[in-house]
Amino acid sequence: MELKRRFRHLVLQVFAPGKLLHYKYQTFKELLAHDQKSLELLTELEEIWHTGLAVDWARVASLSQSLCYSIRCLIDSVMEMNPRVYEALENRFQQVAASIREIISLPPAASDPPYIIDLAAATSTAELAGGKAQSLSRIIQHTKLPVPRGFVVTTHAFQLFLDHNQLRPRLDELLAQIRLDDTGRLEELSQALASLIKQAEIPPVVAAAISQKLQESEAESLTGPWVVRSSAYGEDGERTWAGQYTSVLNVLSTEVLEAYKAVIAGKYTPRALAYRIRSGLADQEVPMAALFLEMVEAAVSGVIYTAEPRPSNAETCLAVYAIPDRCERLVDGSTVPEVHYLSREPQSRLVESLASPFCRLDTREEVGTCLSPETAILLARWGMELEKLAGRPQDIEWVQDKTGNLFILQSRALASPPASSPALNQGEAVALDHLLLLAEGVTASPGVGIGQVFIVRQVEELRRVPEAAILVGSTLPPAFASIIDRLRAVVADGGSRASHFASVAREYGLPVIVETLKATECLSPGQIVTVDANHCRVYQGEVESLKTHPAKSSPAAETRFMVRLRQLMEFISPLRLTDPEAADFVPQSCRSMHDFVRFCHEKGMSEMFSLIGRRGRGLSQARRLDTELPLVMYVLDLEDGIAPQASHNKSVEPRFITCKPMQAFWEGLSHPDVVWQQGLIHLDWEEFDRVSGGLISLRSAALASYALVSKDYLHLNLRFGYHFAVTDTLCGYNPEANYIAFRFKGGGGNYANRLLRVQFIQSILEWAGFAVKTQGDLLDARFERHAARPMLSRLTLLGLLQGKTRLLDMALTSTDQVIAWTKDFKERYAQYILPNN
Repeated sequence: MELKRRFRHLVLQVFAPGKLLHYKYQTFKELLAHDQKSLELLTELEEIWHTGLAVDWARVASLSQSLCYSIRCLIDSVMEMNPRVYEALENRFQQVAASIREIISLPPAASDPPYIIDLAAATSTAELAGGKAQSLSRIIQHTKLPVPRGFVVTTHAFQLFLDHNQLRPRLDELLAQIRLDDTGRLEELSQALASLIKQAEIPPVVAAAISQKLQESEAESLTGPWVVRSSAYGEDGERTWAGQYTSVLNVLSTEVLEAYKAVIAGKYTPRALAYRIRSGLADQEVPMAALFLEMVEAAVSGVIYTAEPRPSNAETCLAVYAIPDRCERLVDGSTVPEVHYLSREPQSRLVESLASPFCRLDTREEVGTCLSPETAILLARWGMELEKLAGRPQDIEWVQDKTGNLFILQSRALASPPASSPALNQGEAVALDHLLLLAEGVTASPGVGIGQVFIVRQVEELRRVPEAAILVGSTLPPAFASIIDRLRAVVADGGSRASHFASVAREYGLPVIVETLKATECLSPGQIVTVDANHCRVYQGEVESLKTHPAKSSPAAETRFMVRLRQLMEFISPLRLTDPEAADFVPQSCRSMHDFVRFCHEKGMSEMFSLIGRRGRGLSQARRLDTELPLVMYVLDLEDGIAPQASHNKSVEPRFITCKPMQAFWEGLSHPDVVWQQGLIHLDWEEFDRVSGGLISLRSAALASYALVSKDYLHLNLRFGYHFAVTDTLCGYNPEANYIAFRFKGGGGNYANRLLRVQFIQSILEWAGFAVKTQGDLLDARFERHAARPMLSRLTLLGLLQGKTRLLDMALTSTDQVIAWTKDFKERYAQYILPNN
């Protein structure tokens, strides 16, 4: 390939320099297209890094792979332009690309046997059995507490399932499209992901292993029905995953394979996807095992919290929550339970029972108490035994069958609020100057939240919940977790501290009040309220005195996602090659993908100009623009862009440029209102260089701007130091073909200041009729399908705008300044967008 490239270049150089110029120009246009694509991909990755945009790791990996491919094409283009010079560029790129591949790649998952293990054998095999099964196995091994019999279909079986059906590439393709700020799209992708699982075939070896285990169970008088529960790796560990995955109840032995697929498909529900992504985990890092347990016909069920504040005096007790029938109605927030508070002693004693009638929120059906004091005391003693075994407070699910036998179904670490959340026993702050709207309920998660009320009646309405909302509902379903980053507080008619969503809310420090019985009646949609979950009060308006106790919006621990992303961005984002004339502006100095983009762009321009100047051969010569403005620009005449009388001059004055788009743009750039500091000699360049990270003198030819011109076409790359602006435009007789494409990125200011400048440019261009898109400090704008006159007036406005904003990122520091500058600009230059223009 390299020899062929060199031979073609040599033949054209010797025998057909005109064709070589044309070939190089076409290659240069391809280079610019790859340059543009690379910057778009780079900007997407920078947006994730700088803004904390919640996406799946598959998206980062996909963007990184696409960026490497785009820059590979960019390098090919510059090497086509001069094969002899840039051989080292390929080798250096491969080194950096290898580092990126190493970071974005996750360790391969094992898919070898065993595919089935007994529950009792799962104690030391969390990577095989998952967190939930490991916890139950530990209880079996180290206590005499009753646990239902069962077995585990391992994470290796799950990986074999993916391998057998070749699902990983397709899963990653869908996962890469997820953005948690687009709830509707998340639901669509969730359905597509789950469908892949449900339509796939269980590997015959796994199906046979499950069948054999069922036969062995039947020999031990365990014939079903079964409950099939999730047991993902890491579940019930440092993160609770409370209510995020799927369980299937009353499964007959003939139905276990479909139930198994339903459980592993539960990895991809919207709430499970959102929870995992916010936890900073890749899909491959939470392989799914399935826990098969004998089904217990529940008479009473509930949850034990081994360390729980007692509402009457905030004393730390052990709490036993109970409802009749199965526990699902408790943990999904649809039922208000009875609660028994007991002392935290090996021989627990009953302290208080809140056994007033509870009700199902969906039917308002009231029923009596269901748990005897003796049973509550026994459960409390079991709870303290399990806390001692685990070494920390526990959240325990239990069930009592119709014959009175008790079983432990699950035990995990008890979720607690972040350390920065306000304590429940802090002095009550009463807002006497604000109307008290609600003073009922129980604190499920402490804190203070201020926002606009959104009342949700159906789970499907969650996609319409706005940012900074106070979510109000009759129940507290786990699905609320899928939009937790949009919420400032939750207030529910029902629910309980023992619900799954309450556990997740405490992890995130989100204020939650439950058991109000009338929140949906007392609060109105759109109302601005202050929720004081510490004292179960909701006030009208914003209570300033409570703003000092805001809730924490997300877990503080740095995630694996952020650790990997930080490592990755070191090879993606930093721009170290800032001076094309420096001795170290060489391929070996490229240490990031941004460096490669800069190097190829600069060398591509250099190749164009160096070819044109050789002995005058080729299409034309590149001529320096002879202007009083303190910038260096070269003009390349493609066809009829420069007057014939200036065709033999080494430089060209603006008055000899016949390119209509260039004339219009120059009118704006040289406008009297644009203040130029001649040669920039009055600035402290040493200090400015330190601030901007490598700004080079605009007198440098290697850092020149350039214009490719014809009668009605202009491609202008205008550079003021550390940012660039590209204008590509056609202004001819056919309005349907006319367009202005404008791209702007970079600057010497910090990231926040660069965003302010982009905000200002965006507001002006949108006012002028451009369609504008921004992402980070990258701006793209288009104005098209207009007659030549309005096209040219917009080019004048664009030149004026660039002249007046070239150092604006160093000056703008606030949105108020942007608003003021925008207002002034519009008033001064409205004539450029009048209808007759």
